[in-house]
Amino acid sequence: MTPEGGESPEPPVPRPWAREWQDVVRTLGVAPDRGLEAGQVRDRRRRYGSNRLGKTRRRSLWAILLDQFRNILILFLGAAAGVSFAVGQWLEGVAILVAVLIAGVVGFASEARARRSMEALKELAPIRVRVLRGGRHRDLPAAQLVPGDIVALGEGDVPGADLRLMEVSGLEADESALTGESVPVAKDPEPVAEEAPLAERTDMVYRGTVIGRGKGTGIVVATGETTEIGRIAALTEAAEPGHTPLEKRLETLGRRLIGVTLALGALVAVSGILAGQPVLLMVQTGIVLAVATIPEGLPVVATMSMARGMWRMARRNAVLNRLAAVETLGSTSVILTDKTGTLTYNRMELTRLALPGGEVSLAPEGGGSDSGEGPCPETFQDPEVG
Repeated sequence: MTPEGGESPEPPVPRPWAREWQDVVRTLGVAPDRGLEAGQVRDRRRRYGSNRLGKTRRRSLWAILLDQFRNILILFLGAAAGVSFAVGQWLEGVAILVAVLIAGVVGFASEARARRSMEALKELAPIRVRVLRGGRHRDLPAAQLVPGDIVALGEGDVPGADLRLMEVSGLEADESALTGESVPVAKDPEPVAEEAPLAERTDMVYRGTVIGRGKGTGIVVATGETTEIGRIAALTEAAEPGHTPLEKRLETLGRRLIGVTLALGALVAVSGILAGQPVLLMVQTGIVLAVATIPEGLPVVATMSMARGMWRMARRNAVLNRLAAVETLGSTSVILTDKTGTLTYNRMELTRLALPGGEVSLAPEGGGSDSGEGPCPETFQDPEVG
């Protein structure tokens, strides 16, 4: 959340990881043994805003519903239904409308359900932190943190903001959400090089990470959108949604179908008129033939396929907010990553028992070993695929 009457400011302390923590404390004007006073907290909240990430663009239910019909093939089917009614082809028109409505309702129901799930996740219990203010430790929501707050950290805590560490005792943090590194990072209050990448800033802990073990104390140096995860969220929000490969193919197919359908209808009508048939009869015949060539079942099949993929992913606790995202994931053939051997399925299995009479291996024949090299097909096979 940005401060009143302005854009999101830069953090008050540039590159705090390269400075001694005592220097950071002096720059922020806080007493290490007392923390911020009430007046300082109010001033900094007005200046830097609340410790919240910027609000994401929320799609209304009406927008989700309208998106289901913003497809050239769907629009063409709607026009074809109208033409069918106009020429007296009521059965054909009703059939087309039913197909369009099925595709729209299935897509709308799937995306609306996903939106409700994501909103429910956002309403989970807020993060709370232990803050030193006015010489007393207080348990406060992380949203109330401001630059200069001194925060106590312990095992299992979530920092709630970007902190420059002051004191540590065996402190380790899980920073996989930011760096992708699965191994906890040992922390030390000594400054690091100014050009050190985020993964090597051992004197910092960041919002969105988790303290794995140990304890320590840090001073808040960035809140809200100026945190590292806040910058990532801002970049994600600024990205414009694109079209998936399937959407592009359907768009191309729709345009070609429209061209071919109109051309065939016109050709039949003109040929009949030139052969001496009544003009009105041939026009109606051309329209009927054009409507008959439209594959009204195509949008239904495409929507149902993607909806089924979304439902299957939801059963595996993966929530998608757009139906087309399922097809994007399915079209992915190459993933580029800098990880070397630490990509996992996030699953554990028992492979060996140590008994008094000796060890017993439980790994399936031909499966992987306990070294983690290669998953066994029996363990990770999708039962629905076979």
